[in-house]
Amino acid sequence: MKAIIIGAGEVGFQLSKVLLAENYDVVAIDKSQVACDRLSETLDLMTLCGSGSTPSLLETAGISDTDLLIAVTNSDETNILANLIAKQCGVKNKIARVSNSTYFDDNNIITRDDLGIDHTINSERLCAAEFIRLLRSAEAREVVDFAGGKIQLIAFNIESDNPLVNSSIEEISSRNIFAELRFVALKKKGGKSTIMPRGSNQISLGDEVFVMGSRSAISNIMKISGISSSHNLERLVIAGASKIGIEVAQQLESSSVKVSIIEPDIHKAEEASSILKKATIIHGSFLERQILAEAGIREADSFISVTGDDEDDIMSCILSTAEGAERTIPLIQEPTYLPILASITEIDSAVSRHLTLVNDILRLLRSGNVLKDVLIKDIDAEVLELVVSEKAKACNKKVSAINLPRDAVIGAILRSGKVVLPTGDVIIQPGDDIVIFSQPESIPQIESLFA
Repeated sequence: MKAIIIGAGEVGFQLSKVLLAENYDVVAIDKSQVACDRLSETLDLMTLCGSGSTPSLLETAGISDTDLLIAVTNSDETNILANLIAKQCGVKNKIARVSNSTYFDDNNIITRDDLGIDHTINSERLCAAEFIRLLRSAEAREVVDFAGGKIQLIAFNIESDNPLVNSSIEEISSRNIFAELRFVALKKKGGKSTIMPRGSNQISLGDEVFVMGSRSAISNIMKISGISSSHNLERLVIAGASKIGIEVAQQLESSSVKVSIIEPDIHKAEEASSILKKATIIHGSFLERQILAEAGIREADSFISVTGDDEDDIMSCILSTAEGAERTIPLIQEPTYLPILASITEIDSAVSRHLTLVNDILRLLRSGNVLKDVLIKDIDAEVLELVVSEKAKACNKKVSAINLPRDAVIGAILRSGKVVLPTGDVIIQPGDDIVIFSQPESIPQIESLFA
């Protein structure tokens, strides 16, 4: 299988890693030689410097025998034109990142099909939806639903008042209320790597733990750890009248949530005021206490910062927490910030623009037995949900007899509507909905075992 990725930024980089792990021959195209050099020095692929909408460059990339083209540059026009050329060259699967939703309004004379695009992705809309999901979900650093919400994965930091401190995983797992719970990863305080925990591993102050299980088991561990299982969103302050900020406000207009937006640029503030019907727009700096107070930060249960500048977004969240906001979430562009944020207590979670895009593209690419594929933002890990095929190598085998990769762990199984803890004696059955936590490079091996 062959893939061409147009745009060698963070999204292109992550997609290249995933596709290479699945034995694709990958060619990456970008106008920036620096971006191309980064990919070619890090990954085993071919890079071409130039515009991804240039027919001759696409011909050099081998578009005539390509199975998949993904265009994720910051230019809608480049992405659309690349997909149109790919259509003419017979590429089977084509995906374009398109930020301007008016391109595909219902009354347009040109449709997505006319342009040869199989799937479009809108990063602003996706990020806005992710913000709202996090704002209304449990107060954990990461919350992901699987199996229609019957299985959950959460990540949270161990605080000083957590009764799990100094307990081993074996001790915690032996309690009846955690019978449907599994620790799938552990990031020790100050550690750079994530480990697949064993029963003897001890939970220490400052650790970040990743647990998976039934909703009831997850609810139990959150209750014991002092983590709320839901968040009542009533008043939200947004820093930045960016496309994402406006999209969040628009998605909340049909609700009773009171929204205030702080924007330092007068023209952006006026534009937001003309678009939004209910939100209050305040012209000023979100890094000034007086402006935050005017926006109602002391009464706000949530604050998000979506300016597009990582440093401003992080600092405004820290300041808003000091001024009384209950929950703060920044938008993050640079992935190297993500592990650092886990140690900043004033920030509750984060939305990664590039991982939000990558996860949606993976959702589009997966088919057949694979139901969900999620990259975890704080660590280099991937979670795969799939249905076990009758012909799968692992079918009708005990979990202990399956030759799983060393860096993979079965987190939970949904069977006939009930969550089953995957102990060694459990036999994998056809039709099982199974959720596996793993390093990205092991995903192809996992698919070969269960699909």
